[in-house]
Amino acid sequence: MSSEKVAPGDILGVIEEFLPSSGVYEDEKGYLRSCVLGSALIDRYKKTASVKPAVNKYLTLKNGDIVEGVVEYMNEDLAFVRIYWVENRRAVKPIDAVGVIHISQASQTYVESMYDVVRLSDVVRAKVVGGKGVYQLSIKEPHLGVIYARCNYCGGELLYENGRLVCSSCGQVSKRKVASTYILTKVQ
Repeated sequence: MSSEKVAPGDILGVIEEFLPSSGVYEDEKGYLRSCVLGSALIDRYKKTASVKPAVNKYLTLKNGDIVEGVVEYMNEDLAFVRIYWVENRRAVKPIDAVGVIHISQASQTYVESMYDVVRLSDVVRAKVVGGKGVYQLSIKEPHLGVIYARCNYCGGELLYENGRLVCSSCGQVSKRKVASTYILTKVQ
């Protein structure tokens, strides 16, 4: 079994080689990509690809906590987020919890589909608004939303440029609810 450090969206292989397991999803082109930050575990005997999250310490979240996580599953109305970090709790190791963003908590304006707001493997900054176990999250505020994303078409990093996200590799423009703290911005 081989192991290397991976980030959300990194390619681990193709569906013809391995079956996706924990922390891995198949994109529309048949590539297996990491959903989480951690160590890739490629089992050539069982023909599986998985990612062991970088953190495993659990911590209870409170309403109002600002969290970061990776979108692991979504549909038209919901996005499931694997939470790995809580703001202002640096003394405690990062956490491993699940949050859900409902379409009504995605924007202050009308949103037709969650696919207009976030995509699989996006890293989001959100606020906890309720729940225990599976937390209810909101990204309505301007400083909340996507803080890191990759292109839907080629997997290249998306740069925030003139109020829109543009792929650094293919130039494709992508639609997201971008946080004011987006990580990659084009220097003018």
